[in-house]
Amino acid sequence: MEEDEDPKPGDYPWNNPKPRGYGQADAVALFIAAPLLTAAALSLAGVVGGADDEFRWPGPILLILVVAALLLVASIQFNYHGRLYLYSFEDLENWLSPDYVKRDARNLHDEQRRDQEKWKKFNTRAVRCFNTGTLLLGVGIAAALVPPICSRQPEWRWSAAVIVLVCTVIDGFWIVFLQLKVSHKPSRILRRLGIRQDSEEP
Repeated sequence: MEEDEDPKPGDYPWNNPKPRGYGQADAVALFIAAPLLTAAALSLAGVVGGADDEFRWPGPILLILVVAALLLVASIQFNYHGRLYLYSFEDLENWLSPDYVKRDARNLHDEQRRDQEKWKKFNTRAVRCFNTGTLLLGVGIAAALVPPICSRQPEWRWSAAVIVLVCTVIDGFWIVFLQLKVSHKPSRILRRLGIRQDSEEP
């Protein structure tokens, strides 16, 4: 009777984000873009608060911008906490040594699966906060561009406001599209549009 061989990495597939570059992609958005957008929202809020007679709806604009900034900050916090639970097989080998990982592959695999579920939970919250914050920022900018009653050359500010609002709406549709595309559940909408999800077989 042959002795049981030590488990090999290939015997226990390690969990990974889908798409596999999702972790790195959202880190760029939530650790680089989110702080910059937060600064933009707070800067514009300071301008609106200091010169409210230059804006048609200074109160609502301030509220929208402040909520947008808080959501973007929340996205950073959720993502930071979630990243504590996202790691790969190579990370385990670097941290624990290849021999240790080989010996304890079963337990490490189960632990990694649980940790990645935690990452998914916090990452989903982070992405939702980031997307909502960016949309609110777009709405706030569009509202800030609407000219006050006594404005000179109001047609230029109206044009700019409409352009920003249209781009914000397009961004909203793009966000929905991407969330459907990276979803683990098959989507009837995507199938009707003839778009195959990454997780589906060709």
